[in-house]
Amino acid sequence: MLFRLLGRIQVDTAGRTLLVRSAPVRGVLAALLLEEGRFVPVEQLLRSLWNDPPSSARQNLRLHIARLRNQLSELSLHERLTTLRGGGGGYSLSISPEELDTIRFKRLAEKGRSELRSGLFTTAEATLREALLLWRGPIGQDCTASKQLRSRFHAYGDLQVAVRERLVEARLGLGTTTDLIPEIQEILGVAPFRETSWANLIRAYYLGGDISGALAAWDRAMALFLGELGLDPSDKLRELHVSILRRDDAAIRLACHR
Repeated sequence: MLFRLLGRIQVDTAGRTLLVRSAPVRGVLAALLLEEGRFVPVEQLLRSLWNDPPSSARQNLRLHIARLRNQLSELSLHERLTTLRGGGGGYSLSISPEELDTIRFKRLAEKGRSELRSGLFTTAEATLREALLLWRGPIGQDCTASKQLRSRFHAYGDLQVAVRERLVEARLGLGTTTDLIPEIQEILGVAPFRETSWANLIRAYYLGGDISGALAAWDRAMALFLGELGLDPSDKLRELHVSILRRDDAAIRLACHR
């Protein structure tokens, strides 16, 4: 059985799939699942659904909880949703780490990051690919959510970009070069100010034998950071540029392995 937050919110169990009905109910479920089984106070749930909770918010929340419990009963999961009274009240949804895709995604992302830092490129490549297989789209699609809750959704989008970058780095470490350029450019199309991806692009060109392409990528990165943000590049990016000017192949390969 698996609770899915990445992409369309749903619950899968025993060959059956529950597509959670109603945007507010999906919002409540997302807010509960992001707490990974912990108690969620009523006030926190209210702030998760509304930027400025109306006077009817508590009554509406009880209605959404009741509807969620009814839908979970279709899969005999209604007992997982517990009401906690006292101290303002709240709710918890009992889950194990293996049952929630966001937990698995975070764990694989961190495992792949650690393997990459240790220079275990083959292992890291497999781990990061496994993480990305869990990604079915942005979290929190078609659900009611406040700015506060949506900021938590966006954090997973940032993590997904980071996982894609690390997968590129692992493949650079394994010797792939210019074949990675379309993937890197796609990442930059989504997140144009990612220095890691600009560094990966420069390395991919250089290690693939296209020095002019590497220098052109550096120039584009500088124009973007200075022109759009008014910021100088990081020391690591500058060091990479110097290594290219010196044709220091060893330093550039080492940069891929950091």
